[in-house]
Amino acid sequence: MRSFAFHLPGAVALLAAGCFSNLTGNEGNFQFSYQADDWLTDFNKPIAPGAFLDITVREVGTLGAVELLSAAYDDEAVLKVDSFEGDRITVQGVGDGAALLSVEGTTSSGETLTDSVNMLCSTPEVLVLAHTCDTAPEAAYLTDMRVYVPFEMQRSNGQPVIGYGYYPLTLDSEAMSMVPGESNQQWIAFDTASAAGSVTLSSEIDDTTLSAQVVAPTDLDDVQEPIAFVAEDIDVGDVNAFFVRPMAAGLVVCQPDVDKTVTSLTPEICEVRDTGTVPNTDYEYGWFEIEGVAEGTCHYTVTYPDGNGGAGVTAEFTYEIQP
Repeated sequence: MRSFAFHLPGAVALLAAGCFSNLTGNEGNFQFSYQADDWLTDFNKPIAPGAFLDITVREVGTLGAVELLSAAYDDEAVLKVDSFEGDRITVQGVGDGAALLSVEGTTSSGETLTDSVNMLCSTPEVLVLAHTCDTAPEAAYLTDMRVYVPFEMQRSNGQPVIGYGYYPLTLDSEAMSMVPGESNQQWIAFDTASAAGSVTLSSEIDDTTLSAQVVAPTDLDDVQEPIAFVAEDIDVGDVNAFFVRPMAAGLVVCQPDVDKTVTSLTPEICEVRDTGTVPNTDYEYGWFEIEGVAEGTCHYTVTYPDGNGGAGVTAEFTYEIQP
């Protein structure tokens, strides 16, 4: 099962490109696959009723594209084909049970073949929610932002229940609003309101809740200790990545797309540079780097100029530079 260690930067949480659950069909002609982020070797994870899943069909052996001619389930009270085109089928869960997906398609060599795969649909019994910036049940988000909350649906035995488009949540205020069209199997997208406020996300299938405070950039009042991505130490000439987030009223601010500056107070010891965003770290902002110039203690500051009512919030940190 996917681990929810989302208090680290988004790079460790993102769905890696190329992660798929695959299965050869019952006739051995086609390979069926879909993008997945957990239990990769288990193709037959159940789809939630109401949720969609995109399945790719390829020729066994060559993995060449298949031009689908037909696709249907034998029990549409369990699963149904929403649409198909080219080598992709979009299916939808309907009700608990098992159903057989049968397809016919033409291979790249012009041969027309059939195949089938058994699939499941199951109502989730557990919803797992997390903040990307902290393991605590409450965190902060900035106003007027598109933000993302990781989630996981499961059966009571821990088996993942998959699919997108079904998000069993209610919100108790308008501080955040769900954006289903921007959500997927891993993230639920929300737009935060223009005014500060609080909101609780409550599961509709169990007692899971997640709380958030929506704050303005001027509400920022502290800086979290930066995370150092350093294997052993920083030697003279080394350049290492760091990651930092602001805080507001004791809460870490997730996905803070807000102005920040980093400044070396000891340029003879270290250079400190803001690096903006880093590839494959969607939804996370706060990267900077430190380069060792000479042995000694590197002193540097992180400033969020909009914080403290516009006066700015600054915190000083240190890191040792080795020879």
